[in-house]
Amino acid sequence: MRGDLEDEKDMDYSYTIVGGEVTPPPGEEEEEEEAPPTNGEWIALTGCSEFTFTFTVSPDSTGIPEYSMDFTEFKCGGVQISGGWDATVEPMLSITGGQFTIETVEYNKYGPDWDIVIQGSFDETGTHASGTWKISAEGTTCQTGTWESSR
Repeated sequence: MRGDLEDEKDMDYSYTIVGGEVTPPPGEEEEEEEAPPTNGEWIALTGCSEFTFTFTVSPDSTGIPEYSMDFTEFKCGGVQISGGWDATVEPMLSITGGQFTIETVEYNKYGPDWDIVIQGSFDETGTHASGTWKISAEGTTCQTGTWESSR
């Protein structure tokens, strides 16, 4: 440190190497960049044996072009469903700030339509995702839960 500096504002900081690692000056810590979500199919663990879903992250990790949902004797609004479907979304659902939302309606021939909302976010490594899901009929929530997935 030079003796003619009056306060810390005037100090000239430089990076130092300590134990082989570069240490930035105080107040200039380097931020780690978050990894994009891993592309490919993700299988969500919902904790609910009656409802499962999968989704696909695009090759450029910016969206979800496909998802699928499967139901096993799932009851909602007086209707019970077993089966599922695959959906291709155009334009694909965007992943913004590591977060996404899937909103869809299951049109039931013999009962009220179901509103299905899945919200999720990816961690900073891009290899783990988690979130919430909710299925309702005519504004009444039938079941909610959390989910998670890793790749």
